[in-house]
Amino acid sequence: GRAQRTMAPSVAAADMAEQRELRQISKPQLRDLKKRVAQLRKKGFDVWTDDELEREGWTLTPPPPSAAELATPSRAQAADWDCGLACVQMVLLALGVGATECTLTELRKRLTSNSVWTADLVFLLASYGIECEYLTSELGAGADSADRAGSAFYSASLDADAARVNALFARAEEEGVVIRRQKLTSNELWNCLRDDDQLAIVLVDGRMLYARSGRPPAGDFEGHYVLLVGLDDGNDAFRIKDPARSCERTTVVAAKLLESARSVPGTDDDVILIPLSQEPSPPGRALDSGGCTCGTGRGACKQ
Repeated sequence: GRAQRTMAPSVAAADMAEQRELRQISKPQLRDLKKRVAQLRKKGFDVWTDDELEREGWTLTPPPPSAAELATPSRAQAADWDCGLACVQMVLLALGVGATECTLTELRKRLTSNSVWTADLVFLLASYGIECEYLTSELGAGADSADRAGSAFYSASLDADAARVNALFARAEEEGVVIRRQKLTSNELWNCLRDDDQLAIVLVDGRMLYARSGRPPAGDFEGHYVLLVGLDDGNDAFRIKDPARSCERTTVVAAKLLESARSVPGTDDDVILIPLSQEPSPPGRALDSGGCTCGTGRGACKQ
């Protein structure tokens, strides 16, 4: 057993008897708490880390996965350009589309280019009868195309991409695809996932998503899509499915890091919000039976 405890100054800000919901403590916060406990013990106080964790409202146990996360299987990209398709695949599986109906091979058939833009993903979702909302700061291939052309990531296919993507934007309203010019703040994006009833596909600079603070990544912009499936309140972080990581688990990314990665020039602040309270169309209903290959995406094109 333990010896009689000498009462120590409370490391907690609230009374022990107060009933609170425990939050998972982050590694930096746990290190700080252990240092404070060690300092108190050196002064002769009989304090213990586990007791102080409870008194401050912390827990070492991670929170249970959200309903959105549980509904969404992890899928990896197969090539260096189909991360967006892998995100769409995860969304379709979460909404109940059969696995054989939304393989990466099937999704590729519905596109006419392996230079995938966010507009391509929105129309790809629409081809399955999925309702979503595309928020962006740039309506089209971009008034800043000249700036993008300076990036090797965009320059190789920019002219062809611009014509195709601008055609998609022009057809959006007619085909019931919701596109709005709006830049979501970090808090607004957080609130979109607060009720655990939406998924979000987000375009980021892949170099910055896991970058260490104070170490700007080298090299050119690297567009990369990830799927947001929930929140980690205790660590002020988003829970994401990253198709570049083949492991069958969810990755936790600090909100500040995600904001930095999605706010760089080249992303256009692109976010696709997908409500989970919907059912996809039966297989083939939303597809064009003529198999159009006019450059605007086979599945969504109308002749």
